[in-house]
Amino acid sequence: MLEKIAFQIDRLFEKLSAVFDFFGARIKNLFFGQFGTKLTYRRELIVTLLVFAAVLIFSAWRAWLVWLGIAAMMAGMFLWLIIIFSWTLDPLIDYKIRIKKIKRWGESLLKYLSGEFKDLEQRHHMEAYAWGKLAYFEELKNEVANFSKTNLLQKFLGRFFSTFMFLIVGYAFIYYGLHKIIGSSFVSAAEQNGLAAFGSIADFIYYSAITIATVGYGDIYPVHILARVFVLSEVLYGALLVIFLISSFTAIAIPLTSERQKALLGEIEREIKNIEKVFSDIKGLSGGE
Repeated sequence: MLEKIAFQIDRLFEKLSAVFDFFGARIKNLFFGQFGTKLTYRRELIVTLLVFAAVLIFSAWRAWLVWLGIAAMMAGMFLWLIIIFSWTLDPLIDYKIRIKKIKRWGESLLKYLSGEFKDLEQRHHMEAYAWGKLAYFEELKNEVANFSKTNLLQKFLGRFFSTFMFLIVGYAFIYYGLHKIIGSSFVSAAEQNGLAAFGSIADFIYYSAITIATVGYGDIYPVHILARVFVLSEVLYGALLVIFLISSFTAIAIPLTSERQKALLGEIEREIKNIEKVFSDIKGLSGGE
């Protein structure tokens, strides 16, 4: 009898382990996979979403609009965290984004020249386009070649503290929105004692900062269940940022820097060779005349 119970318990633990492995793999793919990389190329849209959510929470007075702003803020902060964690897999992704932007800029320049200077020959348009792209790629090549672990550390610190600021301000607006909808969601000791008014966005920025820093002076505290849930999520986000980001940075970003640097230089060299081919084609056209 005891052997059967032990056998069933072992099977149960095996199934639980398989479930955790499954979700662990999905979470890893989410933070370190192609999804996070694609989001990085669209980070301006996420910043726009965060700004939109903040404006909506601050200015709207209808409850459903404030809830919409809170949902948008939570979604935007979660997507931003995915971007930050994905960056550790590809520390030089900012340079890849610049390559794409240079290509788009070159195409826009060629269209502009072809439209505005129709009286000039096409080879002159191509020559201006090629020289412009070449200057940008040569500058980018020098930056990547001189990239060091010091630069990597500077980028990491910038992302680390900017993400903390995103979380502090984002949650401040969430708390402010909750206070607008549910007036009793937070309690201020100073307000209860008649020492100061409570409920401004500055009050919640202060509260959000001490919450994510796990200081907790106790002068402001959540009393509504939803407020407590959001406060708990901010504490967990802060812990995740400190533990997960620092550990992944030291384990992944630093060892991958040299490898990514070589690959990126190779990609830039290929782009420069393509531009040199454009110059060769231009010379061929000139020779043909």
